[in-house]
Amino acid sequence: MLFSFGHFGSTLTAFSMGIVLSYFYFPPVVEGQTEIPELLPRIPILFGLTALGIITAISRVLDAFSSPFIANLSDRSQSRFGRRRLFMMIGFVPFALTSVATFFPPDDAASSLNIIWVAGSVLLFYLFMTLYVVPYGALIPELGKTADDRVFLAMMSAAAWGVAFCVGQTLWFFKGILEGYGMTSIEALQLIVVCFALLGTICMFVPLVVIDERRDCHGRSASKGALKSMGEALKNKDFRVFVIVNCLTLMATYFLETGAVYYVTMLLGLEEQWATPFMVAMFFASFALYPLVVRLTRFYPKKHIYIVALMLEGAVFSMIPFAPSVTYPLVVAGLIVLLGAIPIAVTSIIPAAMMTDITLSDTRRTGEHKEATFFGLQSLNVKLAGSVTSLIFPSLLIIGSNHGQPTELGVSLTAWIGCSFSFIACGVLFLYNEERVNKYLNEAMD
Repeated sequence: MLFSFGHFGSTLTAFSMGIVLSYFYFPPVVEGQTEIPELLPRIPILFGLTALGIITAISRVLDAFSSPFIANLSDRSQSRFGRRRLFMMIGFVPFALTSVATFFPPDDAASSLNIIWVAGSVLLFYLFMTLYVVPYGALIPELGKTADDRVFLAMMSAAAWGVAFCVGQTLWFFKGILEGYGMTSIEALQLIVVCFALLGTICMFVPLVVIDERRDCHGRSASKGALKSMGEALKNKDFRVFVIVNCLTLMATYFLETGAVYYVTMLLGLEEQWATPFMVAMFFASFALYPLVVRLTRFYPKKHIYIVALMLEGAVFSMIPFAPSVTYPLVVAGLIVLLGAIPIAVTSIIPAAMMTDITLSDTRRTGEHKEATFFGLQSLNVKLAGSVTSLIFPSLLIIGSNHGQPTELGVSLTAWIGCSFSFIACGVLFLYNEERVNKYLNEAMD
């Protein structure tokens, strides 16, 4: 349970970059006005792409390709601090600092200096995040000795992520309070980002104190280089299928999380403060379903549970674009919250458990301990997917606008694309062979 504090801390620290970043540089338009001045150019500057989209996409691509190499260094490390803890210790403080720096551009208006500042901050942010997150994830299959242990770790990780996301969503509530005390929107968001980084740093430090790799883990240093280890990992067909499915799922989640405030304000016609209770209610409802999801894994294949969740997620996305045409927007919002809680509960637990099973199954089948390489490759693909979503999301928002401002058409399109991600992931998941993965686990235990 203390180990899960690391996931809470890293999620809360990354929340600012995932959710606040788009709002800070592309605030919603309410009655023809935006609360935040133009700090980066909002109109497309290259092939219809915005400066923010290009910066985040390039940063994530560079970080994505560095992830497997950092992972391999962790796998091969023989440090007395442990294969994972050394990298986590190096990364967690700069991770938090760069998450703050991104929201303090040097100029008060859009400028080349601001573009350089944001680009440098975002690039370093993703590098230091990888130094912490990839080795941290590689500890999970080493800590989980049994199937129940691994599902429990997945559940605690999901709970930590959910709590962090709920804490993050309170930013809209506290933003309103701080503005009531006389702060500008920029000042309020900057203070909230600093608080998130401080709390995240403290929580990321907890696993470094409570985990002793020599006592708690069974992994051994790997002997093969990065490229060879990656090549062997990618030969695992079920891992390849899982990575594609997980990337598509996370792309859909990114659209939901980032788009929430736009869906509330521009489609439902409500104040932005409503985004907080809606998202918090959705995630608390998903928490209530966690024990049921864990119980279902004892009776049904994880693959089947995941497929049902993805189908329901796609259906929820398809409801969002119709929000402007309904008479009672709060009723629609409530329905989305209740139905959306189910796929969130499943996709918070099942993918993590499946990833751990695949990694441990391959380790027992081959005898090669390359846990971080698997998580590094997953991170590479996830970040490439994140690069695509961060690249296109700002551009989608402003479709139909001549002034670089979000439009109702653009916001609706983000929901339809999120819907397509869910259904495509559902189709790919049918190629996953869970029996083959479990076979190697069971053979190793026999």
